[in-house]
Order: sequence, then structure tokens, then C-alpha cells
Amino acid sequence: MGLYLGAVKLFWCETCNVPLLDEKCSLCGGVGTKVNISPPGDARPAFRGEIEILQKAVMKQFGVRLPHGCIVLNKVPYLDHMDEVIINGVILGALRFNIFKFDWEFVPRLAGGCKIWQFGGKKWVCVDEGAVNAILKGSANLLGPGVVDCDPEINVDDQVILVTREGDVFGVGVAKKSGEGMLRREKGVAVKVREKGVWREKEGKEGGTWENAVKANEEALAEFERKAIRFIRNVARNYGRPVTVAFSGGKDSLVTLLLAVKALGLENLKVLFIDTGVEFPETVKYTYEIVEKLGVNLLTAEVGEEAFWELVEMFGPPGRDYRICCKRCKLGPLTKLIEENFPEGCVTFIGRRSYESEARFREPKVSVNPWVPKQISAYPIKDWTALHVWLYIFREKADYNPLYEIGFNRIGCWPCPASKVSEIRLLKERHRELYDKLMSVLETWRERYGYPKEWIKYGFWRWKRLPRGHIKLAERLGVNVPAERPAGGEKISYSVEEERWNVTGVLRGRFNCSMDMPRIKNIANVIGKVTEDKSEIIVEGREGVCRLSVDGTFEILGESRGKLKRLEKLMFHVVVRAMRCVGCGECTSACKKEAILIKWGLAWIMEDRCIHCSKCLKSRCTAFYANA
Repeated sequence: MGLYLGAVKLFWCETCNVPLLDEKCSLCGGVGTKVNISPPGDARPAFRGEIEILQKAVMKQFGVRLPHGCIVLNKVPYLDHMDEVIINGVILGALRFNIFKFDWEFVPRLAGGCKIWQFGGKKWVCVDEGAVNAILKGSANLLGPGVVDCDPEINVDDQVILVTREGDVFGVGVAKKSGEGMLRREKGVAVKVREKGVWREKEGKEGGTWENAVKANEEALAEFERKAIRFIRNVARNYGRPVTVAFSGGKDSLVTLLLAVKALGLENLKVLFIDTGVEFPETVKYTYEIVEKLGVNLLTAEVGEEAFWELVEMFGPPGRDYRICCKRCKLGPLTKLIEENFPEGCVTFIGRRSYESEARFREPKVSVNPWVPKQISAYPIKDWTALHVWLYIFREKADYNPLYEIGFNRIGCWPCPASKVSEIRLLKERHRELYDKLMSVLETWRERYGYPKEWIKYGFWRWKRLPRGHIKLAERLGVNVPAERPAGGEKISYSVEEERWNVTGVLRGRFNCSMDMPRIKNIANVIGKVTEDKSEIIVEGREGVCRLSVDGTFEILGESRGKLKRLEKLMFHVVVRAMRCVGCGECTSACKKEAILIKWGLAWIMEDRCIHCSKCLKSRCTAFYANA
């Protein structure tokens, strides 16, 4: 069961044979029938690439094709990718990437089984009357002696369709014996039944179109558009800051941009685009094309591909729970871009929706990004589903990213750990050179860690600490991967060896690595005056005095326990930031004196400007985040 992240609403007009966002059909005036999709209910149209995957899977398994028309997919929770498949207003089954078979698989519901049987599909099992009655009364299994006949090509774990002697479909399930074993009437469970009953097919129009779907949803779309435009105008007026729109090249940012242009006009906003260096080539090309076509002003930051791979070399592969790449390649450059163009800050409208995740569901509609402190973030389509978004794009006849047509459902960086295994396989098919680059880097880390090849194959690398579901997956596969992997490189830490008090406090300790003295000498300026004495540096700050040697030993003097502990914490921040800096730029925005410069890919303190306030140490540093 999925999470409820908003109203789960999908209706179908049987007259026009199109999906509806609400009960009323604006095309024929009729009332739609509710489709009981699973939560969270973020249904969307199926595009060409997804339809090809669906029909190929059905043909491979059952030897037939499903009906055409407006095919709607509804994402549901699974170990990898799984969508409910809705055609002609009926949930025919689910398309999933079976992580155990490592291939796409169609899992039919009772309605889907009826369609496949009606079209002459294979993988059927004919059941005797006694077993049929037992199953319809509640039995979850078909036993071997109850099989009358079957497709001899059935293999164990195949999806199968159960039919009576009269040729009526009454159930679907998973084969637990081969077809040959069933024909021999072997004892034991032949089929584990997933769904059973009697399906009555409704008469309706075949082959609905998305053009008619837009017309059928005109009133609902107009209402959602009106609310979003009013929200944009209110936020822009209330905050009184320059207005920007975040653009990623995806569908949600496209709709947000279209709405903002309608609400405020082209001349009253600017578009922000961060080229992380690992964007799909299609995304970069599309972004510049759509911005030029719409005539909006574009502000962009180009990070360069090397930034991402240097980060991976230093800290290891990023993870869904270890988003070092976002800090360095996206949020840092965004912070700098806003600082340079909007010194007093800006309002940014972002295409973020509740249906995407629980975290986004809980996020307020207007917020301040802690990683980008000068940005007020506002989400005008927060309560839209993906179907709202796509119908609006179709309605506006707007060009969208071509990656959607070839099967990508999520548009982002191509080596992103948020990718599903099925998406990585699609990357292999569509961009082999990018796939090979990712696999080469992952293989290097796999060898360093000493992990089995399955760490890459099954996507365990996408987490630093594996979630419970993937720990169980590893157990089922018999793969020995640790529940948590270390970060790349040695974690910087220290130990306290002595702490004593007399008139003043003294704390002595040692870091677990030798010190890069030129870097630390420069960064330590943020907490006080720095001098050098042979193989050590001396920092005199508000909290006390610290002496740090090249071998990592240190001594801190403070007038009170509180000051001693604060200086201890500040020096740890200085050492980590100095030695593991990746030049993300977060600290530059925190400095009101403009005393921090990004040079040679690192942050450097301009000593003549620094006032030793240490406020930059409170910024959300990528290096410190990764070290933690």
C-alpha cells in the first residue's frame, strides 16, 4: 500500500473514452466513472517508449498486444519500477521491472487476463470445476490435481491466466510448477492465485485520444490554472523581491514557467538553470531551445563535468541518503548565481509537487531553502498530479523534453543515485558512452571496497546505508553486501588526549591525519589572527588560542570550559573545510564582507577582508556534510 500524498482521484469518461481529473467531462457533459488506482495516485500518460516496453513485455509473455488508446500509468511502490496500467478506464494489470528476473514483466489483473485470453494469448491453465469452486470460495492456491490442461510452455514463476472448462477467465496468478509438471498432475501447488472472480467487460468506445482528453478536462485545467496564477501573483506581491523560475528541463518546471509567464509577464521574471555537468545532452539542448522560443531571460551556471567526478573520487559514489553531488554541483552554484544577480535575494517558483515524495508532501507551499538562504521558494503546482501537468502541457501545445518520449519518466542528472535499475538499463540502451563512464567509476569503487559485482548490478551502490527493503533483497539474492558502506577517503576525526583546568583550561589532542598547513593557515583566519612558528600554526581568537602541528597534534587554551569547547569545535570545522573543500561555494554567500574567493576549485580566505567572525563556518558545507 502506498502513501496518501494527496487526493487519489482518477475518473474515466466511458463515452469519450478518456481519463478525467474530476467527475465531469467537459467534452460530452457526462459523468465519469471512478478508477480505483493505488496511492499516491500520481497517474500520467504513457509515452511512446513506455508503450513499447509494455507491449514488448506482454507479447513476450503472452504472445498478444494490449488495446491502444489513452494508456495511463500510475506509479506504485516496488523495489524498482512498477506502474498500474489503465486502458479504456480499466486497470488491466501492472508493468514492473522484475529485479529478480532482471527484465520487464506484465502482471495481469483479472481484467487484463480476460483481455489477453480474449485476444488468444498463451500461458493459460484450464481448471476443473471442483478446483474452480474452491478458488472462488477463497482458496489461494490451485493444486496440481485440479489442472485439466495448460500451455506446456509455462515456466515456474510465469504469470498465468486461469480459465474454466467453458473458457471463462476466473483468475490470474503465478505458476509454481512448469507446464509439463502441471500436465503430469504433480501434487503440490501448481498456481498461487493472486486475483479471482468474474469480470464483466463494459461496453465502451475504443481508442480515445489525448486531444479529446484535453478537451474533456478543460474546466478542471482552467480551475487549477486560475488558482496557480493567483498564488504566483500573491507571492510575488507579498515578498516584493525579483522573481525567478527554476528550470530543470523536466515537465514540472516547464508548467511552472508557463504559469509564471501568464501570471507576471515575460519581462518580470528570469529563469534559473544550473548545468551540473552531468545533465543529459538532450536536456541542455532542450532548455536553451525552449527558453529562446518563449523569449524569457535565462541566468545559468555551468559547473563542468569534472566537478562531479572529482567529488566521487574524493568522497565515493553519491547516494540517495548521501547527496554530496547536489550540494557541490547544484545548490552551491545556485547560491552563487543568486548572490551575483540578486544581492538582496529573490523569489523562485519551483515545480515541486506533493505526489512526488513524503518529504515534498510535508513541505509548506512557501519556504526558505536552508542551502540557499537568499532564496524564497514557492510551489504553485504543489497539489497537481502528473496527469494535471501533462494535460496542461498538451493544452498549451508546449514543447517538452524528448527524453520522455523514449521512456524516461524522471528527468535529472544521468548518474543520479535516485535512478532506478530500469532507468540505468535504459541509459545503457540510449547513451552507451554515458553508461560505460558510470560503470567504470562504480567498478573502481567496487574493487576498492571489495564488494561483489551484484553491488553494481542490483543498484546497491545507490545508498550509503541500505534501506530495509534492499537489505532483504540482498538476502533473497544471496548477495553479501554490507548494510552501510564507508565514504570515500579517510574520514577526518580527532581524539582528546588530555583536558585539565587551573587558572585557564587546556585541551590537547590529535587528528587522525597529517595537516595541510598552507590550507589550514588560510582557512583558520575565519576564527582569529593566524601566525606561523616552525612546524605549527597559532590561531588567536575570541574563544582562546589554538596551536596546531603538521602531524595533527593540537593544544587549545581557553578561559572557560564553554570557550574551550567552542574553539575545539571551530578548529575541527576549519580542518575539515580546509582539507576536504570541493569549492561548492556555500561559504561565499554566508560572508557579508566578500572575503571568500573560489579559486582552483577551492575556497580561499582573503585575509585583508576577513573580520574573523566565523559566520561562514555555519554555512552548509559540502565537505563537512560528506565527512559527517
